[in-house]
Amino acid sequence: MFKIDFNIPKSPTKINLKDSIFLMGSCFSDKIGDYLSENKLQCLSNPFGTIYNPHSIFRLLSNSSEANNVIESQGVHYHWDAHGEVSGLSETETITLFEKRNKQTQTFLKNCKWLIITSGTAIVYENQVGNIVANCHKVPAKDFKKRFLNQDEITQQFASLHSYLNDINTDLNIVFTVSPVRHIRDGLIENNRSKAILIDAVHNITSQYKNTSYFPSYEIVMDELRDYRFFKTDRIHPTEEATEYVWNRFMETYFDEETKSFIQEWSKLKTAINHRPFQPESASHQVFLKSTLEKLQKLNEKVDLSVEIAKVRQQLK
Repeated sequence: MFKIDFNIPKSPTKINLKDSIFLMGSCFSDKIGDYLSENKLQCLSNPFGTIYNPHSIFRLLSNSSEANNVIESQGVHYHWDAHGEVSGLSETETITLFEKRNKQTQTFLKNCKWLIITSGTAIVYENQVGNIVANCHKVPAKDFKKRFLNQDEITQQFASLHSYLNDINTDLNIVFTVSPVRHIRDGLIENNRSKAILIDAVHNITSQYKNTSYFPSYEIVMDELRDYRFFKTDRIHPTEEATEYVWNRFMETYFDEETKSFIQEWSKLKTAINHRPFQPESASHQVFLKSTLEKLQKLNEKVDLSVEIAKVRQQLK
């Protein structure tokens, strides 16, 4: 046995194939978002780029960030509340891009069924005017004050966010998770303290709000898998194998039977679609293509597979 098993309670509320899902937070959010997209679920992941601390995540979600909160660094204009990908060569360009991403975020939040928040660190940096920033954008370290968020700060800020979300979308289910990626730049002791703050704060939140839950991705990687073979060569980021394992545990916990059945069937069809035969015009391969097309058309009743259907049809003779 290469791992320690532990029970993750099944969510009483399930994700359905037709549900839309918003993800925000660390790079782990993007990994799970990729799995969702590959399996044809409707999702939006990190429109402001990778965001690590819960203060900045909550601020962006609650639509309380000012569009003109821009800094110029090394000839590029960045937004203090966003990742470096939200940038431009002029202040106007950056503000325009931020407003576009913000509008996309708020529109999606009003209509989605699920919100998955993945915090990476409780360590934050305050700029010279005392505001917490999402990213330091290559500004010298001397211009910031580094500190830890505390559980009360995180819980109180979420209370404001929850009130806002409840006003715009009463059907929203919120899943919290803590990224298993270590932030060793701040030190291993500091990283462990940071993760402990996040986990404690999240459990305080999920004990108070009915529409919230915690998925233990951090514990799965650190305690269930618990081996450096599940990490890339930097010994920080989980391998694809580890991420896929977490994804499968997430499916077991949150997906309904219809969605799990679809993903199982779709996985087989993806392999079929990507298959490259030695003789594409052979009778056997043409039969294989017709069978694949029939299966795609059947699944197309559940999700949009028009691109994949067109791809198979192009190969038919």
